[in-house]
Amino acid sequence: MSDILRAFPGSLDGATGLTREQISLVEQDQGVPLPDDYREFLELAGGGGFHPLRGETYAFPELLGIKEYAREILEEAAPRESLDGCVVFMGHQGYIYSFIGPAEKDGRTYEVAEGHDGVHEGAPSFAAFIRGTLWASYR
Repeated sequence: MSDILRAFPGSLDGATGLTREQISLVEQDQGVPLPDDYREFLELAGGGGFHPLRGETYAFPELLGIKEYAREILEEAAPRESLDGCVVFMGHQGYIYSFIGPAEKDGRTYEVAEGHDGVHEGAPSFAAFIRGTLWASYR
């Protein structure tokens, strides 16, 4: 993750990282171990100020409880799906949520949105999601 962020000079300007204790709270809130790339992102920018995610709910402490909001949307959009084993890492205005799938799905990212059917596949990993977000922001 740090290599990806270093490839985009200035991407961490103003960003604040989380302490181990804060990351532990996020992990407890999610109810599953955090993937390494996501944990590293939290260490570097999980406290906010990461400009490419401006306007999104991704930072501590707003991140706490986000999985329950995503669960409500998922129940409507894909009632046969579950967030068990998943890590919800971002929300967009309370109606779109992005999450990292469980280990058996190799850590891919997914998105669920209110008013849409199903779950939509995203990037092959959280690191790939961030890389794509940075490419879109810095072009």
